[in-house]
Amino acid sequence: MSRLFPRLLPHVAATRHEELNGRDIGYLAEQAQTADDSAVFVATGGARVTSMELAGFRADIRALAEDCGFPGAATQEARNAFDLQAARYMHQEFGMVPAEAASGDVWAFLALVLLPDVAYWRYPDPPKDRVLGTDMTRHVFGRLWWRAHLVYLAGHPDPYAGLEMIGGEAFGQIYERRAALGASPTVVRGILLVWNELDKSKRSRAVLRDYLKRLLRLRAFVSFEAHSEAGLSKTLRSVLNETLIALHGQDETKAQESVEADRNASPEPQGRDRARILGLLEAGPVSLADLAYRCEADRSDIDATLQGLVQEGVVQRLPNRGPHVYGLFDRQQPDRG
Repeated sequence: MSRLFPRLLPHVAATRHEELNGRDIGYLAEQAQTADDSAVFVATGGARVTSMELAGFRADIRALAEDCGFPGAATQEARNAFDLQAARYMHQEFGMVPAEAASGDVWAFLALVLLPDVAYWRYPDPPKDRVLGTDMTRHVFGRLWWRAHLVYLAGHPDPYAGLEMIGGEAFGQIYERRAALGASPTVVRGILLVWNELDKSKRSRAVLRDYLKRLLRLRAFVSFEAHSEAGLSKTLRSVLNETLIALHGQDETKAQESVEADRNASPEPQGRDRARILGLLEAGPVSLADLAYRCEADRSDIDATLQGLVQEGVVQRLPNRGPHVYGLFDRQQPDRG
């Protein structure tokens, strides 16, 4: 049976972050606890994790951090090593199903109540989305569990070998598009395997971004899940080859600048995305990540559309609701994102 974890509701999490951010590790360690009066559990779906189990998780994850330099300042290499070890541990030991792991409130509890010292050691003075659970691609712990889940290969001698195939930033780009690509771990693993075959000198952000865009376009006509393993790999390699041909001969720096310019531009909102976004915001404020997920679109494209709507005065950012949360102008309804 799966475990259910405590959930720290958004307004409580935001207040807790304000109280903890900027404090020294010793103070944060003193604030760590296995329960909180404001935490809640979902009503059904599994067995509630016990305080003893949570204490064990805390001890084990803190030990992993200590192996990587905690509580002292850590190098980027040490932080990356912690991420890999923690991802493997949490996915193996938490007994959490994807439905539970999809709740940002669960991860807010883990970062702000159970493991605040480790969370703020990993990301000193972090942006809110690193600890509040508003964006799963950025949460200090949530992103690690999902990274392990999507590469996990049952029956393999090392089912988590895929964790070392791709860096955290690149994995974030793939994770953001998982719904549009079919939300299938098999497809995600296939992308990782094909990407890992590519020469490291060619694994740039520009190449990955173009590759994923081509896969998203192809997804409208092809069911990746219907492929055999060999057929899927062949298709993914073919699309990656198209990307390399398209970018061949283009200076890598210019390619990256082109991608960044495209990301930061504010084009006129496209009709389809515009209509979907406005329809979703009618029900109340929604986060950028959730809008991209529900629209099954590239997050950067949704962001560009939102910026156009903001400029028109139709949509507004709601920083008091969390980072990257939007609502219709002058609408103050409860956040559903």
